[in-house]
Amino acid sequence: MEKKWWQKEVIYQIYPKSFYDSNNDGIGDIKGITQKLDYLESLGITMIWICPIYQSPMADNGYDISDYYQLNPEFGDMKDLDELIERAKEKGIKIVLDLVINHTSDEHPWFQDLLKNPEDSKYRDYYILKSGQDGMPPTNWRSVFGGSVWEPLKNTNEYYFHSFGVKQPDLNWENKQVRNELYKMVNYWLKKVLPGFA
Repeated sequence: MEKKWWQKEVIYQIYPKSFYDSNNDGIGDIKGITQKLDYLESLGITMIWICPIYQSPMADNGYDISDYYQLNPEFGDMKDLDELIERAKEKGIKIVLDLVINHTSDEHPWFQDLLKNPEDSKYRDYYILKSGQDGMPPTNWRSVFGGSVWEPLKNTNEYYFHSFGVKQPDLNWENKQVRNELYKMVNYWLKKVLPGFA
């Protein structure tokens, strides 16, 4: 069986916050990865997998994304990322970003709009909502992080579903609008010459 291109890569995963701090603020950053490219190249790697660097309140180490189009300022800005991609490319190293599209942060504008307008929000069907029964959640399912997968939606009889943390409401992939929004976002990042996502 012929291997796909990504099966031939030598991948080095980086959690940026703890990798290399370029400005001595105690937090690893994108410039820190760029500064270590010679070292990474010497290891013989051909791809860097960077854990989430998108805007996030960091309730789950960046896996709770509040804006898919912005970077978390503690890691740097888009210019820093563009430089990293370009410098890595010169060394034959691809960059892939860890992308979470199962859920958003509860601080994402879509969910914030839902909280403000639970009945009329245009993003109501972007998330998974179910009515409770006699003041109890819809099911007794447990989340990956412990506790119920259901969290009450304030001032309603409804609950929102979160398979992970309570601050990570799951997206409703049955909704075509949700899928289209995420496809658009994925294409935005692919245009930055990323070969893909982890």
